[in-house]
Amino acid sequence: RTAGYGGLDLFDGGASTCRLKILDMRPKSSAIANRTAGYGYENTSYYPGTTLNFFNIGNIHAVRDSYQKVSALCLSDNTSDVQFAQLVEETKWLSQIRHILSASWQTAFHVQYNRLPVLLHCSHGWDRTSQVAALSQLLIDAYYRTMEGFATLIEKDFMSFGHPFHTRCAHGEGRGEGVSASGDEGQVSPIFLQFLDCVYQLVHMYPQYFEFTEDYLLELSDHVYSCRFGTLLCDTERERELVAGIRQRTYCLWDHLESHPKASRVSRSYNKDYTGMLMMPHSTLMRNVKLWTKRHAMHGPRPIHIMD
Repeated sequence: RTAGYGGLDLFDGGASTCRLKILDMRPKSSAIANRTAGYGYENTSYYPGTTLNFFNIGNIHAVRDSYQKVSALCLSDNTSDVQFAQLVEETKWLSQIRHILSASWQTAFHVQYNRLPVLLHCSHGWDRTSQVAALSQLLIDAYYRTMEGFATLIEKDFMSFGHPFHTRCAHGEGRGEGVSASGDEGQVSPIFLQFLDCVYQLVHMYPQYFEFTEDYLLELSDHVYSCRFGTLLCDTERERELVAGIRQRTYCLWDHLESHPKASRVSRSYNKDYTGMLMMPHSTLMRNVKLWTKRHAMHGPRPIHIMD
């Protein structure tokens, strides 16, 4: 019943009894704890024909902590090279990537093969929810694996749904600004960079399915923090359009990427005939997640080409 899918019970309930899959991105323990603040999660006994699953994806604080650890590890001169792979795993960064990709894969599976509507949510709906919703669409729809489609996907599932770029990336704030006396960095967290890392995993494994390359993702990850373009600034559409007038006062990142084409951004392996789903075995996806070396270790030791 679950052969080939890493032991996942993907057909629980069946299409005849389940009419809606509710996928909560949070750890169940966090969802229970949120009840004390007046939040919580769905009681499926009130919603006949639904099932609820939790996906154990860390919150913004866990993401920030893991990213700081993996960055320090990649940049440190004192890192044990022999134990490097083990130390990377201990940062939990790759574990978080796997959790996000697993949730995205299962979302795509339920939509495509069980023909079920899927309701995704976390605590607020603009971090983990945006990540998983966008990645599942990358797996389902080949359009979003083109440059034009990928830009549309980000505009739709991150920008239009209120991912707070300014708050998460601390745009315009100097080192130490926004940090409390106790050292808490508050709401700063590399959520969008983590999303790009997840996309990199797919591009690395299946380059023939993507029009863009790792270099395209690298440039995009740079401009998330460069503030050179207004596309990924501000917290909401209202702030971008009405308060800051971003569209009228700044250059568009997508226009820049289109008007300054580089061969390295376009995949030579891309096959336009691959218009169906990108649905690899779940175990293949999980077991081939790797460190995005060009991004996380761009200023650390990297292989070089030695000429004879």
